[in-house]
Amino acid sequence: MKKFILCSVALIATSIFISCASIKEIPEGKTSAQIIQMGQNAVSSADYQSALLCYQTAIDRYGTNPTVYAEARYEQGHVYLKQKRYDKAYQTFNELVTLYDYNPGVIPPSYKKLAQIGISKIPAKKLAELQNKNESDID
Repeated sequence: MKKFILCSVALIATSIFISCASIKEIPEGKTSAQIIQMGQNAVSSADYQSALLCYQTAIDRYGTNPTVYAEARYEQGHVYLKQKRYDKAYQTFNELVTLYDYNPGVIPPSYKKLAQIGISKIPAKKLAELQNKNESDID
């Protein structure tokens, strides 16, 4: 029984140590898919700052590819939504919808749909405020 408890404590301590290890920089040789996967791994351990770093790095290095840009921007929006930074999430998702609407075919239509789903996850009251603000900014 003592051995079981000791192993359990060691396992918990190890997982805490690993989950607290933030990403400081992204090695140069990583592909866009590898960088985005690193970001998704960071999200799954609630390391949102590292995730945002990964997604921004993917955009900075590979953002001229519209699919990579759309995927990384969607993932950024997803992180903002998890952080309840609804203004940033709305801006990010709305950018993807607008990008698709103004130039269909540049980004995959799945990202338009995913962005619309992301927008729908913003609480209704906050969403109304953001949409009103966006409309007044356009005028």
